[in-house]
Amino acid sequence: MYSITTSLTNLMQIFYDKNFLDRAEAQLRYDFGAQKRTVPMNSGKTVYFNRFSTLAAATTPLTEATNPSAVDMSTTIVSATVAEYGSYTVIGSLFEMTSIDEGLKEHAQVLGYNAGYTVDLLIAAELSANATEQLAGAKTNITAVAATDTLSSTEIKKAVRTLKKNFARPFANGNFKGIVPVSAVYDLRGDSTWLSAQIYTDATKVKDGTIGSLHGVDLIETNNEVTTSSTVTVYHTFIFGMNAYGMINLQGQPDKHIYVKKSGANSTNDPLNMFSTIGWKLTMVAKVLNANWIICIKSGVSA
Repeated sequence: MYSITTSLTNLMQIFYDKNFLDRAEAQLRYDFGAQKRTVPMNSGKTVYFNRFSTLAAATTPLTEATNPSAVDMSTTIVSATVAEYGSYTVIGSLFEMTSIDEGLKEHAQVLGYNAGYTVDLLIAAELSANATEQLAGAKTNITAVAATDTLSSTEIKKAVRTLKKNFARPFANGNFKGIVPVSAVYDLRGDSTWLSAQIYTDATKVKDGTIGSLHGVDLIETNNEVTTSSTVTVYHTFIFGMNAYGMINLQGQPDKHIYVKKSGANSTNDPLNMFSTIGWKLTMVAKVLNANWIICIKSGVSA
């Protein structure tokens, strides 16, 4: 049987895990505004959310000494199914003894990046498939979006209007949030109403990639761009309110974990101790919880 991470020395266990987490977290962008939930173990794979529908305003005056008619409450159910994701690589014994990658530090970093990139893609795909669509340049069909229909302050303003009309809730600082592909940031920075990221003096803003604020939206850029191949390449920008989408993992399970398995005397599939393995695994699902509270602006880019 292979040794697992718990059988490594304490020093090696800390070294591998810290390397992995630092690299993975640095790559995440689409969890910028996700509601994060933990599901109890042994409760099934599918998670159900209930959202109460808004009641119509009671604008009719009551009749004196007469009870009004009762109103019916209704709910919308949103479900998501958690799944496992992971990858690993085999390290030959000779490589491990002779490589300059001492302690497999670079292996851990590459796999950490791979985990972060995978999570980013999963979240981005969910947002792209289920957000409310807004085509740049007031186009009515994505095939009509041209390279000149770029992301602008006007598009951001329209998305904010839609969110407010849909009663989307802003975040704690009073602003909505947005995730912008770097290709679209190029055009947005040329807009005369752009508010520079230099307004931020908080180092955490720079670390998480926040580039500025516009029309009540805190914007973060990502080089993990979501696109649609149409007449031109169309880029997806997401503007959203609080609780528009969520990420779910199992209670007691780490968001991400790296596993290093050394070949041992009882390993029947590796009788000559020719290799060991290093890999990652996580359990999660991303889900749009209210499509009315997240807008996907689909635009062209000028360069």
